[in-house]
Amino acid sequence: MKNWTWQDIVCRSLVGAAILLLGFVIVYEDGNTLTPRSATAQSAPAPLIQLAAAATTRSPTAGQPRIGGTLKFGIVKDIGTPIPFVAYTSIGQYVKDNVYEPLVMFDPKGEIHPWLAESWTPNANSTEWTFKIRRGVKFHDGKELTANDVVWSAKHIMNPANGAAGQGQLSSNVRDAVALDNYTVKFISPGPRGLLPEILADTPTLHIAPKESVAPGQQQMMGGAPPPGTGPFKFKAWIPGQEFEVVRNNDYWGGAPYLDGVRFRVISETASRAAAVQAGDLDVTERLGPSFVQRIKSGQLKGVNYVSIGAAGIKQLVLNTQLAPTSDPRVRKAIALSLDKDAIMKEATFGFGIPMLTWAPPGTDWETSSTFKWKRNIEEARRLLREAGYAGKPITLGSTQGQDEPWAEAIVRQASEAGIKFSIQNLAGAELIQKTVAGELHVSVYGAGGVGEPLVANEQYIACSGGKAGVGNVAKICTPELEKLIAQYMEEPNRAKRLAIWNKLAQKYFIDDVAYYVIGWANDRNFVWRDKVKNWERGPGQEYSHAKGGLWRTWLEQ
Repeated sequence: MKNWTWQDIVCRSLVGAAILLLGFVIVYEDGNTLTPRSATAQSAPAPLIQLAAAATTRSPTAGQPRIGGTLKFGIVKDIGTPIPFVAYTSIGQYVKDNVYEPLVMFDPKGEIHPWLAESWTPNANSTEWTFKIRRGVKFHDGKELTANDVVWSAKHIMNPANGAAGQGQLSSNVRDAVALDNYTVKFISPGPRGLLPEILADTPTLHIAPKESVAPGQQQMMGGAPPPGTGPFKFKAWIPGQEFEVVRNNDYWGGAPYLDGVRFRVISETASRAAAVQAGDLDVTERLGPSFVQRIKSGQLKGVNYVSIGAAGIKQLVLNTQLAPTSDPRVRKAIALSLDKDAIMKEATFGFGIPMLTWAPPGTDWETSSTFKWKRNIEEARRLLREAGYAGKPITLGSTQGQDEPWAEAIVRQASEAGIKFSIQNLAGAELIQKTVAGELHVSVYGAGGVGEPLVANEQYIACSGGKAGVGNVAKICTPELEKLIAQYMEEPNRAKRLAIWNKLAQKYFIDDVAYYVIGWANDRNFVWRDKVKNWERGPGQEYSHAKGGLWRTWLEQ
């Protein structure tokens, strides 16, 4: 696509252009420059068209954005609830990111950009961060965004009774949030938090809704619609288990989208999604496997494009440390010793996956600094099971319908050789998350991964506060020792020292306590879209939008 200047847009558009001059400066109170990636100055988003409310579909010159049309996007799982703070699956979060927005946002390279906040400044030791809220941003009901909405959203998320996905991560890093005026918010941390902007850029951690728009403890939609957001699209309809539809926000602060709207259609079966995108019943779909991509690469399939997911896609087992028999670490270790992750990877990903020990990206020092590798040892697994008194009681294994069957089947078959009896519960994605969070399953096939340092990107899985596991800490593991190590990590400004702390935590979570058994980076998920879809790109992980585009800047050619 041609690189447009604002003069091009003004001259060629049917409507005026609104130029957004954005930027930020980050300076310590003592005058020193802040150097981490999360605080590096970024360029402003490109100038954008502000569409008129009555904009109609038009046929532009080739290569120019086309206004109009509804994009059909195939997703694997239902969103579970349209409520902004509750995300039963990552897919639900990615869908709702088009409606609700964070203060800061990642671009495809994992760099942080100002979003609902236009600047942020730490104090001298990064125990307090002051964010300036962008003026003139409107919720979908026309009310202006203020600091009071940000403070209320943060406090609602931090309350564990509300079941927010970001509860553990936010409450571990923010002790309080205070509105200094209508457009200024101060976050007060329990200790130094030099990585706070990176933490807040992970959209489940903190995104903004109007003050008191969700009742305490509310996790389901009431009154026919969820709270209004500030995003480029507005809620239109939700048919549970079938479809979630959004429409253009003509008053979006960043410039209205080109699309009239997006229909997110739930199609759990991989083969059905593949057939639908080939037939044109879908414009974009997610999570198609390497065998389908090979057909595109070979030229067998025409008119479609693909891209693999980014910094995500880890496949792991969550082991419930509070529910017998997996409450016994000997049983958890026996499960790990009964498995051959290389064989599982070859079977489930056709050899495309990469076995790993932790949540760290493969090949980075976060992963390679540990030399430990799980080696299958059936006899030792049996010995541990006998020592633990395990006598063949069924151990529940949760997996996601239409996605995890190859993984679950390989796990059950291998573990049975050590005498472990798994009972598979093949569930819809949202139900799997709900049961895992509630502690009703012994073991769950789960995802992980994310942008940035592995602990920051996955802190929800280990978050503790006051001796209690956070909502996302699905292994239910929380000790004073671990809580102290996590706090030390977050307070440490030196990367090499953070790496050393990470190695201690990795030893505990993945080896000694076996709270999480990481199989590896699946590398088996791909987005596929038809040629008519223009200017779409994923975020740094599996996100559908990001700071420089995504669905917000996508258009459809006729």
